[in-house]
Amino acid sequence: MKDLSKVAFLFLFFILSSCSVLDSNRVASGYVEAFRSISNLIYGYENNIDPELISKIPYASSLVKIGKGPYALMILESSENKRHTWVSADGAYLVTYEGRIIKTAGLPNNLTQLTMPKISWSSVDKPQKFTYYLSYDEPYLRDLKIEVEVMNQGQTLTKLFNREVKLNLVKEKLRSRYLGWEVENSYWVDDKGFVWKSEQFISPKLPSFSVEITKKPYVE
Repeated sequence: MKDLSKVAFLFLFFILSSCSVLDSNRVASGYVEAFRSISNLIYGYENNIDPELISKIPYASSLVKIGKGPYALMILESSENKRHTWVSADGAYLVTYEGRIIKTAGLPNNLTQLTMPKISWSSVDKPQKFTYYLSYDEPYLRDLKIEVEVMNQGQTLTKLFNREVKLNLVKEKLRSRYLGWEVENSYWVDDKGFVWKSEQFISPKLPSFSVEITKKPYVE
């Protein structure tokens, strides 16, 4: 099993090293093949994720769950100006900016754009109100107006993938008067403004997304 693990990780390393740009319409097939080659090693027969194995992946990674579904491993494909692109085994991807999901692909109702003012996590020390605009592909909807209130709930002891740490819990209430849609997002943020964990709603047609960083990107 150890030899097989080494082969799988060398293959994953080769594939990820050889791809640098993500096409917005498709993900390089090499990513999919690399993930498939190690999927059984990571998840096992009962879909249990092996922390030790994930820690050996030479790239930043995250665990993502949609609604009550199983967690999926996503690997960081690219990082630029705090904008991270995460790729999954089935070719789906998420783009996050400072922890917020701002774009998706490979889902039933993709978020194509999130337009919002620049908000620093460190500046959210009291309730603040903003306006976001969300756009989707199927069905097509452009610039859905969202009223937002952001509130810092203070520090809380938070369980991450393989440890417990004290992080700031920031709540984000979203409301669309047009659709009668009201939800609440949660972000667990460290003192440097890095989001380690989140529960986010990005579409009225999708359940919440749980995102947890298992290995932090080197460049922020």
